[in-house]
Amino acid sequence: MSTPENTTTTRIYDAERHLPPIRPYLADTFSHLQFAYQKARLDLRAAHKDTWFGRLWNVMNPLLLGVVYWLLVIVIFGNRENIFDSEGLRTLTVILGGLFLFSLPSSSLALGSKSIVSGGTFVLNTRLPRMLLPIGSVISAFLNFLPSMAVYAVFHIVSGYDIGFHLLWMVPLVAILLTMSLGLAMIVATLNVYFRDVASFLPYVTRIWLYLTPIIYLYTNVPSILDWTLYVNPLATLFSSWQQVLFEGGRPAYHFVAIAALWAVVLLVVGALMFMRREREFAVRI
Repeated sequence: MSTPENTTTTRIYDAERHLPPIRPYLADTFSHLQFAYQKARLDLRAAHKDTWFGRLWNVMNPLLLGVVYWLLVIVIFGNRENIFDSEGLRTLTVILGGLFLFSLPSSSLALGSKSIVSGGTFVLNTRLPRMLLPIGSVISAFLNFLPSMAVYAVFHIVSGYDIGFHLLWMVPLVAILLTMSLGLAMIVATLNVYFRDVASFLPYVTRIWLYLTPIIYLYTNVPSILDWTLYVNPLATLFSSWQQVLFEGGRPAYHFVAIAALWAVVLLVVGALMFMRREREFAVRI
């Protein structure tokens, strides 16, 4: 038989799992996006990424990783005598284009997973929506991503890939990826509050995801019998569209973009609902 105290505790516990009023919550969140942006800049400065050396390392890390994969593809498996010819340079450009873009969701996952656990005073005392923390993580990842595009532009030009208005497709594709990254960041931020090992396993998950997605290889290299994997992998159609724009010199396939956008919306909705439903427990859990 339950006592009045137990009944009251159960009601409070159940109430904490109910969604807050969604429209006012989102309006409050949007009204404080400037706070999330400024926090992202401060976090980058604290991590020494706002210095020239920090920005250089932020670009050099995927660049060096791209060179490693390029050597594996060209030298070890390619059996090429001249690795510095035009074809070898174009292969390196393909790999770098994918790795630089992949740094956006991978950094969002890494930073987002720790955003609540390391939120400290903000989570415990502030009355602002805590969704601002994973949003700030995605903004940080985006600010890290921008300099890499300047480096990629040099490789794109030197490799002889087409330059034209079709490159404007990069803007909506990055926007879709940002939406997807935000949904993923909220999911892992919530999970990491309850299971602290999530952040530790993420590097292995992202590395496997890298290999399963056409990033260091072209989507056209996927065997026809495995074409279905492009549609069940949230990142695959987006990176395929990215390759079509950059390396095929034209617009992406509309069905690829539509599927990528659908995945982005699904992940954003799932992430936001999961985060808002559990947000009231964060102060107790951390």
